[in-house]
Amino acid sequence: MKTPPIGLPPRNGEENQKMRDELQRLSDQQSRLFAQLQAGENHFKQLARSVWRVQENERRRLARELHDGIGQHLTALHHRLHGLARNPGCSVDERLQQASTLCETAISEVRALSRMLRPQILDDLGLSAALQWLARYSSEDSGCMIEVDVGDLPEDFDSELSTLIFRVAQEALANALKHAQAKHVVMRLTRRANHLLLLIVDDGCGCDVERAWRRSSESESSGLASMRERVNLFGGQLELISQPGEGLQLRVRLPLTVEPGES
Repeated sequence: MKTPPIGLPPRNGEENQKMRDELQRLSDQQSRLFAQLQAGENHFKQLARSVWRVQENERRRLARELHDGIGQHLTALHHRLHGLARNPGCSVDERLQQASTLCETAISEVRALSRMLRPQILDDLGLSAALQWLARYSSEDSGCMIEVDVGDLPEDFDSELSTLIFRVAQEALANALKHAQAKHVVMRLTRRANHLLLLIVDDGCGCDVERAWRRSSESESSGLASMRERVNLFGGQLELISQPGEGLQLRVRLPLTVEPGES
């Protein structure tokens, strides 16, 4: 019969049970940690795939606009100039005017594409001016009435957070105009304590919210998924409220870092 080491009293059944319970607790805790790590790894994999999908969709859109718009204008311009070189005495003034018009159209489309990729006004004048510009540009292009109300923002507003809000507003407006066929959109950005609240309401055709989220999770539509994932990366929440035929509300709540001394 084995004896306990010198100086240690023999363990009774109650102590052994406590040790087994503690070991089981540690084992369960370890299993939960491994499960959380696995869930986190899966989440980051999904996020990486979503980012990649959004990037590819954006590249596809840019390639289509460059080919169908600017590319065609430059090709037509080339034909006009080539025709002038071959027949210099045939309607020179008219062909030069056509070539000039094609140049102006191509330049205009390049500038519009550049502004939508990264509007200079966002860096030069800030988020409020950029949202006003976005609303005016979208309204002129679609005929939709778009109202913008931006409250007081911190003077040293974080540029990445500013970009995030602009991109969410840009995507939400695109959805409202292209898919929901909205005629009136209201956009409000306000500060509440240490948070920013973005509200975008449209009078479009609305949607089944659960179905919209399901489609986004199944990669059928990347715009909604990319908005939610970008907001989540900044510790925020994005909520949709809608019913078919009743318009849509998009609500975003983002934490705002407050510098010492600010209220």
